[in-house]
Amino acid sequence: MHGTYASEQPTDFQAATAAAAAAAAAAAAAASASVSAMRTTAEQRDLEREQSSNEPDEWSMSECGFADSEVQRAIRGGSAAEDITQYPIHGWVDVTEEFHDACSELLPGELAQDMLFGLFEAMSAIEIMDPKMDVGMGFDKFDLPPPSFEAAVAMGAIKLDGLEPAELIGIFDALFACLVSWLEGNSMDQVLFTCLYLHAPSQIQDKALRVFCTAVRNLIVVIKNIIILAAVNEEEDFQLYGNSALLAAEKAQPSTIAGLLKEVEDELVRKCKQLTTIENQSLMAVVHRLRFMRHLFQAIYQVELMVGAESAEEAVNEIYKNLNVASELLPLIKRTIERGTQPVEGSEAPNPMGFSPRIHDRSQPPTFPRSIKIRERPASYQFLEEMVARFKYACKVIRYKDYYSALNFFIEYSRKSGHCILSRSVLQSLFSSSIRLAHGKQSMKQFLRHSVQAFNSPPVLNAKHPVANDPKVQQHLETFFRYCINMNTFNQFIRLCGFNRARQRDKLAHLIENFDPLQVDAARLDSLMNQLANDRAMEGNESHATALKHSTHFSTWVLYNCFRAMLIYLMSGFELELYAVHEFLYIYWYPYEFLVGFLVSALTRTENILLAQEEYAEHQSRIQLNGGGSGSGSKNRKAAKPKKNKKQQRPYRQEIVYYHALLSLCGGMYKAMGALTKDGRVRLPMSKFDNEEIRYNRRFAPFVPLTSPPPVSYAEFKSIRDHMMLNSVEELYSLAAKHFDQARNVLESIQNPEQEILDLLQIARTNFVVMNVLARGHQKDLKRQPEFDFSKHSYFPIIKLK
Repeated sequence: MHGTYASEQPTDFQAATAAAAAAAAAAAAAASASVSAMRTTAEQRDLEREQSSNEPDEWSMSECGFADSEVQRAIRGGSAAEDITQYPIHGWVDVTEEFHDACSELLPGELAQDMLFGLFEAMSAIEIMDPKMDVGMGFDKFDLPPPSFEAAVAMGAIKLDGLEPAELIGIFDALFACLVSWLEGNSMDQVLFTCLYLHAPSQIQDKALRVFCTAVRNLIVVIKNIIILAAVNEEEDFQLYGNSALLAAEKAQPSTIAGLLKEVEDELVRKCKQLTTIENQSLMAVVHRLRFMRHLFQAIYQVELMVGAESAEEAVNEIYKNLNVASELLPLIKRTIERGTQPVEGSEAPNPMGFSPRIHDRSQPPTFPRSIKIRERPASYQFLEEMVARFKYACKVIRYKDYYSALNFFIEYSRKSGHCILSRSVLQSLFSSSIRLAHGKQSMKQFLRHSVQAFNSPPVLNAKHPVANDPKVQQHLETFFRYCINMNTFNQFIRLCGFNRARQRDKLAHLIENFDPLQVDAARLDSLMNQLANDRAMEGNESHATALKHSTHFSTWVLYNCFRAMLIYLMSGFELELYAVHEFLYIYWYPYEFLVGFLVSALTRTENILLAQEEYAEHQSRIQLNGGGSGSGSKNRKAAKPKKNKKQQRPYRQEIVYYHALLSLCGGMYKAMGALTKDGRVRLPMSKFDNEEIRYNRRFAPFVPLTSPPPVSYAEFKSIRDHMMLNSVEELYSLAAKHFDQARNVLESIQNPEQEILDLLQIARTNFVVMNVLARGHQKDLKRQPEFDFSKHSYFPIIKLK
């Protein structure tokens, strides 16, 4: 039966398209007859109207000017009847020559602008005749329309039963490639639903193919739900909406998919035992793909179910197990790609059978159809392998129980996740199912309370401390944390780490403004704590007074997070290549003079608070020991002796050292840019087209609403810069070299350095040598702008002399 199938049934869509064309021609003939009858009736009605009225038509076709005379005659004569095998005939006028004449009057860089057509409209317009943007360029007027699922089945262009293992492997691999192309931001209609099998999986008789296609359809629904719930996607990341009618045709039942895939796997494994070695290998390749789909589907589906999970840790552990199995299967799958049917050279279809790339080109997609090239199969599986690894890394978020460590994890994950919207959405879903919850069922208010306690351990948040039971203290704390939740600033800081890098910067600008009222409220809370300390001291309650006195816990916590948001915003401009070289000077100046120093100060203050609390606790324990009985006191004193040699905890020491290195690097770049500018090696814009004050104010505009740190005006910057520029060029180069040398010494002191530290160390060493060379007068007469190489680090370049 299989042998006769290849000879009797066509392997392409020619027969199906011929049948569709014949049906279209018959429909066009019927429509033409109907239109002729309607036109006769309409002409009689128009004639009667003209006879009854002497007034001429106000707007005739010729007066409108939208069509030339030949097209008008064609339309009036009825020769413009359309059918789907021909291009539609409209009243187009050729303006190519006039357009080129108008363009010749424009100089390079000039733009033509009209009241209704500006730069925004020009960037949003579709370039007609451009193959990458105009999907119609792929058509030929003699092309036949692509067949639907029913037409392809009727003509035998696709098989519904009796598929060979090679054919199944080819279809599965092509579907994975389409899935990856969809996740990269392409339209669902133009990639996934070019597979005719996905249009009606219930009509497929081959059980393995039917279950796999059903799993893909359900996976589409689950992925869409996760991305919608995470709400960190933008229009350039992902297209959520497509032909929803195709998905609605068969009701999604994600909970049954794993069982169906497992059942098909078991049947094929039993069948493998009855086959020869070569046939067994091909069939096992099909089994591996079904198994990979099952574990990948289970992992992603369990992420969606995190909203109602009773135990977040148990749910994440189950997800991690499925991801481990999926990652182990991918190397086996990649080795058997060649066993499946391969795409035909020169064809847009990802597989010879079952795909029709142009089936949705005439539909109404959510965006204009673009020219899409589906990923090749090895690259698609590489993408899936990296995505599974990112999912496994995202599962570690469950370990971070406080805001400080969770935010660090999100920032690091944002750098590694790249452009994969699903990876970023999965992390958001694993951490927070809603704005008010974190880690499953924990309220965000409890999470923030625990975070402040973990950051600098205020005694008022310690349940064992007597002051924690003071009703006035608890009332003030409740008000503060309720205000934090209502402002949504801290939760939004974590959420915006899920957006792509360009959007993060835009949203950080608005987030920084929201820190100002929080700073005011935190300072008011600390002030109330100090006032209560004085009241308790007057009442003779020393333990309460000591715990509340000199409290800066909450303002320090808020300020630290504000400083981090400001630093990320400012330095992300280098990663996004937003700054011109001549702007580097004041961009590096701000973190050197203010921002990094504020971060170091906040962390140092936090460490000092923790050390003071530790010393106070030891002092209290000594008082209790000395006040006890002689016998028991001597025993307790012996047990307490090791505490005298106890090492004081410094939880932020490594981060402080890191910021000291950043401080020296920013200082080195600031002095280096000053020296290069004074030496004439930096190209400056023409003065009549430039206003440095305006550029400065725009770069630091998000910092203006803040009261702490206070905004730094352009006049202050200019004064500081002019004072620095009083030094000679050689002295400035030497000062820059000194800063890079300090950064090198600090970075070398870090034990077990990560890759980022090693990259910064290489930058500091290289720039130290370059500054020393320039200080000695190297290339003194050759005023060329050096190259700034950001390949090693996104924020700090290696300065290369040309």
